[in-house]
Amino acid sequence: MKPSTEWKVLRWETVKGVANNDFTRVVALIPVVGYLILFNDEIAGMVSFDALAGVGEAKRSPFLLDGLTKLRLVFFGSLFVLCSFLTYRLFRPEVLEASKDGLEFSELVRQRYSVHELAQIEERVHSQSWTERTDAFWTVLDEQRTKKPLVSGYRPDARVQMFSKHGDYIGFLAREWWEGMMHTHRLARICSLMFGVGGYAMLAIPTLDIAQAVLRHLFTG
Repeated sequence: MKPSTEWKVLRWETVKGVANNDFTRVVALIPVVGYLILFNDEIAGMVSFDALAGVGEAKRSPFLLDGLTKLRLVFFGSLFVLCSFLTYRLFRPEVLEASKDGLEFSELVRQRYSVHELAQIEERVHSQSWTERTDAFWTVLDEQRTKKPLVSGYRPDARVQMFSKHGDYIGFLAREWWEGMMHTHRLARICSLMFGVGGYAMLAIPTLDIAQAVLRHLFTG
């Protein structure tokens, strides 16, 4: 069976870049404050960006969207970003918090993982329910690797000997496990990604509207 991987854009490592970054954590606070502003009629009625673009009350507004619409886009955009962040935090694989890719995780396994933890990983990877992900692990000298455990029989005090004898195998096993974890909870990955992209788009529209109005004022006087 040929290893199967999804597009990188749909895997957890890409979702993390969209849903869990410094900007996301700041924007996620906006709905809390925004709710108090957006749904307060007196404050919402005073919202105007005309002064920012250098337009007086008598002149036609250079904005494509009115102030309240921009506020709503910011509010709902940040709410979408918050949903993206929360979905990621709830369903993300733990290995993604410890390492950014399979090679880094493989090194982490060599340094910290016990024989018992490796045996658990090996058991899962060799189970019938596991979907094969990497050629490096499943193909040995152009032949399919047999699902024969090599770690499970070792005692905890034989860790050094185990790595000495099966170091390459364990390294490839760790990378196979990492790749498999990047494919878990497909629906959550897609939802987190869509919430994030949709939220950023909503946040970008008011910014672009303000930018075009200010630039028009600068270049047309």
